[in-house]
Amino acid sequence: MTYSKYMERAMINRFSRLTFLCILGGGTIGTALFVAPDIFHLPESRPGCDAPIYWSLGNVDLRFPIDQHTFLLTALEAARLWNDRTGKELLVYDPQASFSVVTVFDDRQRKSYAAQSLQETVDRFQKDAETLKKTYESLRVTFERDQTTLSAHLRSYQDQLASYNDDVSRVNAKGGASADEFESLEKMRKKLSREQESLTYESDRVSAEAARMNAIAAKLNTGTASVNGSIRAYRQKYGDSQPFIEGLYESPLRSITVYEFNGTDDLRLVLAHEFGHALGIENHVEHLPSAVMYAMMGEQDVDHPALTDADLTAYEAACPAEAEAPRDAFVRYLVTTPYSEMSPGVLLKTLSR
Repeated sequence: MTYSKYMERAMINRFSRLTFLCILGGGTIGTALFVAPDIFHLPESRPGCDAPIYWSLGNVDLRFPIDQHTFLLTALEAARLWNDRTGKELLVYDPQASFSVVTVFDDRQRKSYAAQSLQETVDRFQKDAETLKKTYESLRVTFERDQTTLSAHLRSYQDQLASYNDDVSRVNAKGGASADEFESLEKMRKKLSREQESLTYESDRVSAEAARMNAIAAKLNTGTASVNGSIRAYRQKYGDSQPFIEGLYESPLRSITVYEFNGTDDLRLVLAHEFGHALGIENHVEHLPSAVMYAMMGEQDVDHPALTDADLTAYEAACPAEAEAPRDAFVRYLVTTPYSEMSPGVLLKTLSR
């Protein structure tokens, strides 16, 4: 509860509490309180430590990937990470709060969009390339098998053709063929003719397989060249990948500015990190990349984010426990306890601390 809320409650119940004290102390305490109304003043609370931080949401630039309502829901989830882990209402949404989360659309988000588009292009090509490589490999196995068969068939045909030609030459050398020789040679000629037709068919089929393999290889080469060209164009425009600020907290409790995020999961981490700075964590958590308060985003659990023990330790170092003075305990009891629940015994106990 902030100091102003303490004072508001104190003013509402002031005279009833004075009555209670007058009865309790025979009028002495009540008279002192009446002439010294500042008794209800409490020390300033530490926002984010023993008092909530109230935050609001400014307009979300329509060029970002989510709308204002979704942005707010995501911001509430980011705040809840701290509230749930600490068991305290540290971050409370208030549409009227001066401390606000705002967005600025600039080259960082443009670069993010370009990077996403490039990644989609690369992923799509890799998926297509994987299919093409499998098809190419299947064709290669078939082609090599059929080429081996064709080569063996061709050698057999050539051997038979050579034998046939020798027989024809021998018959011609002796002045002609007998009826039986002529019939045998004619049978071989017809067989060789069929073999030649079969070889032509097999050769055409193997050539078609080779053409399909070459077409797939050409498609892979074209796709690779296209993707490499897209990568070069991206690097020429945006340079090599360099870390940049996705969100920025401006102290003291002025604003959190979000410059870049890829989606709700990424935004939740960015906001949780900046909320941590708003809670007083000035330095980043070192040597633990999975921590929300680590300097770089990348190794945290995006799908199921959670504060690590290192994050909680950093918060506790920023908000060390402070022993409450007896006078403050006495006043806090008066201010915060409903009149119907006030007990003389408890009140006297606070005075005797």
